[in-house]
Amino acid sequence: MPKRYYTLTLLVLVVLASGLFFPKLMDTDAPEYAGVAMRMYQTGHWSEIVNRSYGTGQPFDYLEKPHMLYWSALPGYVLFGVHDYAYRLLSVLLTLVAAFAVSRVGTMLYHKRAGLIAAFMFVSAQAIILANHDVRTDSLLTSFCILAVWQLLAYVTRKKSRYLLLAGLFLACAIATKGMIAALVCGGVMFFYLAGKRDWSTLFSWKWLWLLVSCLVFLSPVLYFYYTQFDLHPEKLVNGRHGVSGVRYLLWSQSFDRFSGTGDFTGESPEFIFFFHTLLWALLPWSILCYGNLVQRLAALCKTRGRSFFDKEQLSFTGVWVLFVLMSLSKVKLPHYINVLFPLLCVGIAGYLYRLHEEGKSRVLKRYTLVQWVLTGLLIVAGLVLNVWAFPVQQYWIMISLALLTLAAVTHYRMARPDALDKVWMPSAITVLLLNFLLNTHFYPRIDQYQGGSAMAERIRQKGYEPSDIYLYGYVCRSFDFYMAKWSPVLDNPAILQKEHEGKEVLLFVDQQNLDRLSTTFRYTVLETLPDFHITALDLSFLNPATRAASCGKVYLVKVLP
Repeated sequence: MPKRYYTLTLLVLVVLASGLFFPKLMDTDAPEYAGVAMRMYQTGHWSEIVNRSYGTGQPFDYLEKPHMLYWSALPGYVLFGVHDYAYRLLSVLLTLVAAFAVSRVGTMLYHKRAGLIAAFMFVSAQAIILANHDVRTDSLLTSFCILAVWQLLAYVTRKKSRYLLLAGLFLACAIATKGMIAALVCGGVMFFYLAGKRDWSTLFSWKWLWLLVSCLVFLSPVLYFYYTQFDLHPEKLVNGRHGVSGVRYLLWSQSFDRFSGTGDFTGESPEFIFFFHTLLWALLPWSILCYGNLVQRLAALCKTRGRSFFDKEQLSFTGVWVLFVLMSLSKVKLPHYINVLFPLLCVGIAGYLYRLHEEGKSRVLKRYTLVQWVLTGLLIVAGLVLNVWAFPVQQYWIMISLALLTLAAVTHYRMARPDALDKVWMPSAITVLLLNFLLNTHFYPRIDQYQGGSAMAERIRQKGYEPSDIYLYGYVCRSFDFYMAKWSPVLDNPAILQKEHEGKEVLLFVDQQNLDRLSTTFRYTVLETLPDFHITALDLSFLNPATRAASCGKVYLVKVLP
């Protein structure tokens, strides 16, 4: 790696490390999945996926996300115990490995320098940084898919079967993370790549059977565990139905029912352009460059009447954008669903900029440099709004660390004497990384104080309340579960009366609605009161210090009186 990228590499590591340790897991998905993995670790039943219901807290067979997400948390739990950084550990490490895979794919398609730029773009994309502290399936899916594509591209280039075996391993891990969407992504981009090269002999080679066999072998444990947990027990009530097949769910329903909006994935579909405007913030600060590359490639197709399809690589263009459009047709859409395409989108952006540089198109590069500086300025303004107006920085070590990192990055950047290519992207990468360092160490920890579940669990530890005396009433709070490192039982009114009859002390964690319900039957005293806000749905009323208190609900720890 060239020396001019050393400081940027350090910034990437610092930002990922700060995201590993400082923010809390944010309700609802991340602490829920971490809690399922926690049960696996505590019971030793790592082959069965068991969750518990929101209302009663009763355990049930959970057919939603496959095994890999939960298994990924187990090494961290074994090494460090049940902590958020333990849950995130493998995701962060795999992201770094994925960045290396991005660099290799970029190198094989374009040039070593384009590969390095693509890798830095990938790890500094806003959604990727966010996904590594708010860990869900898409972080692992993204990493495993680009690793599989890397090995498939290596096979196509070098024709050695061992690459197919490794691709099968990574593809199996990706399917075990989120179903057959992984096969669609990896197979789709490779199809268009080979079609663009007119490499029909490779496209229709029987050797792809090695990939299929390898994938099935590595996937077989998940298929077996799904079979024994669900298919062998048609009497189980799963997702409101009897006779549900876990194997079919993994190989079909998880992805294709989601696309069609049938089965367990019903509801109103966001508009077709949902992912197109999601990309504007999720791929920051590279979204304008991404659309610039798209427009240029489409213009080339029109100008050459389609001939450019065979003149340029299609792995990071046609394959990716066809999948993007297919995802946009899906009946179920969430912003993080497109993360899996980001590695190849970054390869396409880096390759585009590298071609402009090699072809001497300095005027185009200067225009993009200006655009990126405007984006950089907007990011700085956003950072000031969040960390000066909404939640002013008060810890000196954060300000000193940020100042030192900024000084080191700017000094090293100027000393490296960047050329026209580096001037386009490096200032943006430095800015977004510094901003996320501030978000990870200050902004997220500050808003975490308004997440009632995790905040109350921390208060309970600080005050020394006995965890075995604490119960839930009326609902399950996922962040409370995880940060208590146990599934606290949910009590109804008869259960509370039984505890009182046994002479046991009953402390209840409740929200305002359930506290009102409790007050109709029992007397209580409030031990702790904390604000509560759904911090993944930030709005202006919460960010505004003057209206923040009014926008928050409350959670309580109460003691039931005899």
